[in-house]
Amino acid sequence: MKKTETLDKARRSTIKEISVKITENRKQLFTLNQEKILGKLKNVSAIGQIKKEIARLATVLDEKVSESVK
Repeated sequence: MKKTETLDKARRSTIKEISVKITENRKQLFTLNQEKILGKLKNVSAIGQIKKEIARLATVLDEKVSESVK
């Protein structure tokens, strides 16, 4: 999925949905890190991609939270 598609989809989501997606990505990141340590991970760049997606989702979450406070 492209970066802009991810951001558009996240901006249309609720705060709870974004939080769930961040949690899922963190679990996936943990799994990928474990596979990397064990030497089973073939696509090491997936770790960076997941980290970036978590950061994007966290940014959108912060935007939504600050918007709801106003």
